[in-house]
Amino acid sequence: MCGRFALAQPPIEIAEAIGAEPLSALTPFTPSWNVAPTHWVPVITENGLSQRSAAPRHFRLMRWGLRPQWAKSTTHEPNNARSETVHEKPMFKHAWAHRRCVVPADGWYEWMNTVQGKVPWYHQRIDGGTCWLGAIWESWSSPNGDHVESFALLTVEANEDVREVHHRMPLLLEKDEVGRYLAGEDLRAQPDPLRIDRHVVSRDVNSVRNDGPHLIDSVPTLW
Repeated sequence: MCGRFALAQPPIEIAEAIGAEPLSALTPFTPSWNVAPTHWVPVITENGLSQRSAAPRHFRLMRWGLRPQWAKSTTHEPNNARSETVHEKPMFKHAWAHRRCVVPADGWYEWMNTVQGKVPWYHQRIDGGTCWLGAIWESWSSPNGDHVESFALLTVEANEDVREVHHRMPLLLEKDEVGRYLAGEDLRAQPDPLRIDRHVVSRDVNSVRNDGPHLIDSVPTLW
């Protein structure tokens, strides 16, 4: 699973790197080292506003936590979807077929169960590059005119780099796979090993009230 991630790179630099139109100046995003469910995040898509229509690759601001059009507003909207079953679950299958997106991240957090309690670990690419996380998105509107575009990250079985910390991990795409994923190609494979580095970080990340670059700093461990 993935419950938090960091995105501190300027969105305009990410847009240039992936060949996408950046966020509008009217929808600014504040860099964060503690992005959590319900937060609004820049995501990459090639869908137009009508969901199934094609559009040039661009960034849109979407809320983390999927809410399909047919669903009621609730506090239990899924932030993750298992890649193995995303094509068959009613909550996810239409978005998987028609509404793909990719979420850029500097890295993500997972929690390990230990005798000292749950310990957060920060994961990032060994090469220091952007993590391109496969996701799906939905559009929801209420009768009174409220409108929300939201997404869920896809997860896969953890590879050797991550398995010691947690048995699941985000679907991690390579940069040259982003276009193929957005076009509908099935890329639900576990990432190859020796791609991801990790280290223990402060429990400060447990609270969404805390933010800042210190959250991804390595801290000493007792084992």
